[in-house]
Order: sequence, then structure tokens, then C-alpha cells
Amino acid sequence: MRRVKPETKVLRRVRQIFQRLGYAEGVEFDFEVAITYGARKLWADVMLFEGNIPVALVEAESSESAIEVGFEEGRLKAIAWNPEDPIPLLWIAAGKRDQCYRAVSPDRRVGVRYEPLPQKPEEILQPEQVVKLCGDYLERQGAALAEELRYRQILQRAFRSLPSRWNDHKRCQAIVEAIHGRQNRRRMSQSLRQIVSVFSQSLASGQTDFALARAFRWLMRRYFRPLEAGRDDPVRRYGRYFTPSEVVRFIVQAVDPKPGERILDFACGSGGFLLEAAYYLAEERKESPSEIAANLFGCDWDIGCVEIAKTVLELVLPKQQVNIVRGDGLKIPQKRWGTGSFDIVMSNPPAGDLPKDFSDWGWDSDLPQNLPNLYEVAFLVQAVRMAKIGGRIGILLPDGILTNAQLKPLRKWLLERVQLQAIVSLPRGLFPFTPSKMSAVIMRKVKPASGHKSVLLEIGRQKFSAHLEAVRQVAEF
Repeated sequence: MRRVKPETKVLRRVRQIFQRLGYAEGVEFDFEVAITYGARKLWADVMLFEGNIPVALVEAESSESAIEVGFEEGRLKAIAWNPEDPIPLLWIAAGKRDQCYRAVSPDRRVGVRYEPLPQKPEEILQPEQVVKLCGDYLERQGAALAEELRYRQILQRAFRSLPSRWNDHKRCQAIVEAIHGRQNRRRMSQSLRQIVSVFSQSLASGQTDFALARAFRWLMRRYFRPLEAGRDDPVRRYGRYFTPSEVVRFIVQAVDPKPGERILDFACGSGGFLLEAAYYLAEERKESPSEIAANLFGCDWDIGCVEIAKTVLELVLPKQQVNIVRGDGLKIPQKRWGTGSFDIVMSNPPAGDLPKDFSDWGWDSDLPQNLPNLYEVAFLVQAVRMAKIGGRIGILLPDGILTNAQLKPLRKWLLERVQLQAIVSLPRGLFPFTPSKMSAVIMRKVKPASGHKSVLLEIGRQKFSAHLEAVRQVAEF
């Protein structure tokens, strides 16, 4: 059921509102989202997501007179997504008129009901308000524990209270500096003092706090968004892109870390892979914080990323030495920790042309000649170098690495050294500030055996967990 598309200006208005609220297109909201409805498909004009879980559906109509028609269509789609627990918020954008609705407890006589809300979408869809309105729904969907949602509200409220003249990067840096005691407490704003108080209490407890660590990483995603167009923006220059939590968890669970295994992320960004590896080892393998901390290693070129990642890990590995350093991820790991010394290498490498201030990476005599000087090529080679024989690699790569004819010699070199376990093509738009479609590639550093099977999958954002078992069965880690 695909209707005539609404006027562009209505969708443009919706996009502008979401962007003013701090949401990133392709990560936190998408256009034209398919919904399975029996044997056919419906199409939501726009959806707002929390991770891979939809929290609001937008139905756009060209004229104000169509608002009732828009409500009926939006309600149908919201229920069709999950009849057992429909999408909790509706926003009908009809011409210049807006009306929001909230799902209420089903009445057996009338089915699911959506009650109108008096507030404007700019108020209802503020991140902290969404958490407040949809907290129970998110918990039912497994999006986050109640404690993480509570922390998000606190951090987001404080973040929005920081001086409006500061851009998002400045706000993130100020928060990190305050947490680490590099700001005068007396001159600190009330918002920063509130954040420092939350972190001080958690760190002083000496207990692991995965809820606060995940909430803090969620807040710091703003540090990974470009502020301006062009390669001079630091995010684009050094390929500083945020990896969604659902993708991180999928890769961590696919490579299945074991107790005592050494794990490396040589472009660790906000520390997502190391955080989720720590959680997996603590919850699934029952390892202690000291055992986990001894075997997690991270590196990043950006000092802001290093401090964010350290903060994340300090919350979940209290009173432990955290092995995260600043430096060139193509040089530092082998100098500090040794080539071929890691059981697991996981990373979302930067993308694009390597700046001149990065090291010369193509020093293997057996590497193909004339490979392009790209982040993704260099870091793929580095992943193979750093994994020990029999080690596992989980890496995010643009599809061009897998298909570009110019890179066929690189793929030949790679497949002579690793056994490909899975290629999982990810939904377009999960990484909105890089133009490429991305895939999660799972490998083992052993020479391929005859008859070996690999999994090739293309998945939607709501299907990560459903496909994990297929990857694990073939990987046999």
C-alpha cells in the first residue's frame, strides 16, 4: 500500500524538526520504511527509532483537510509493525498542521487506541520526553534497562542546558573535561555539576555500571557528527563515525569472546566494541573486571575519542587500568602490543583518503602493488596483521571493498590468509555521514579449507538478533 507521496515541503518540515531536536537522519529517523502487512507491504513516510526499535511513526499529508485520513493510515501502519505491541507515538503532519497521538492500553472492545496529545511534535519528540513517554515500551522491546533510560534523561537534560553558543563538539568536550576534573568546580555550570555528580557517585561505588556507560556513549554520539560540509571538518577528515549499538552487539556476539582472549579495537572511537565485549565477558562468561581489563586494548588518533572511550570503560571496569591509548592505529598496536598477538580484532575503521599525517602502512612485501591509500584498505590489512593465527576478525567495511574491480588483488590477498565466515549487508543509512552502504564482515585467520561455507545476508534494522544464529552456526567459534 504505497500512497502518492506527500508534497516535498511537508517532508522537509518533518526533517527540519527532527534535525533541530538533534536526531541524525538514517540513524535515528528514516524515510520510506517498509512494513510487512500480510502478503503486502505498507510504507511509513518517516519513522523515529531508538536503536532498531521504532518509537514514532510520521504520516505526512499534503493538506490540512487530510489529517483524519492520515491518522487512519498511520494507525494501521503503527499496529501492523507489531500488533502485539504497536508503535507508541504517531505524528500526523498535514500541510502546516500537526497532531500527535499516543497509544494507550488496549481495550478489548475497541482494540488499540491512540489518544490525541495537546503538545506540538517539537515538545513530544524531544529525546528526554520520548524516553519518558515510551520507557515501558522500550523496556518491553529490550531496547534498554530502566536504569539506562533514567541516565539518558539526566544526561540529555543537562546537555541541552549547556550554553547555546557551544556546538555539539564543544558540549561533549566540556562534559568529558568536567568528569575528569579539568574544570574549576566553583565556576562550573549547574548542568555540568549535575553530570559530574552522577559519574562521581558511580565511580565511588566501585561497582560496574553498564547502564551509565551505555547512556554516556549514547550522549557522546553527537561528537561523531560533522558540523560543516567538506573535508576540513574533523569528523570527515579523520573518518570519525559513530557505530550504532545494535551493530556493535551483533558483531561482538558473532565473534563470541572467550575468557582470557586478547581483544583489540585499533580505531576505538567511543569504545563501543570494547564496552560490549566487556559486557559479554561479564554476563556470559562470568569474568571479573580485573580479568576483562587485562585483555581489552584500544587505540584512536583523536584525543576526544580516547577520553570518551576511557570514560566508558572506567564505568564498567572500576578501579582497573584501562588499555586505551592515543596514536596512529596503523602503527601503535604492533609497537606496544605486538603483531599477531590478538585473539579478536573488532573495529569500524575510518573511511576515505588517508591524511598525510598517518603512517605508511603498505610495508608487507607480499601485499599487492598500487593499492589505493584509503583508510578502509589500510585498516583491513592491519586487522589481518594484528590477529593471531586462528584469531577472529569482526570489521565493518564499505561494500566497495567487497565489489570494486580495482580491489580484486586485495581480496585475493585477503582470502589467501583468512577464512570468510559471514558477510552481513547492513541497512543503508545506518552510517549517514558516509555515502557507502556498509557490511559487517566476520573472518577467522586460517587458510581456507575446501568445502568451507560462508553466510551472505542482507538484513533490516529490526532483524539483527534473528540472523545471529545463522552466522554462529557457520562460524563455529
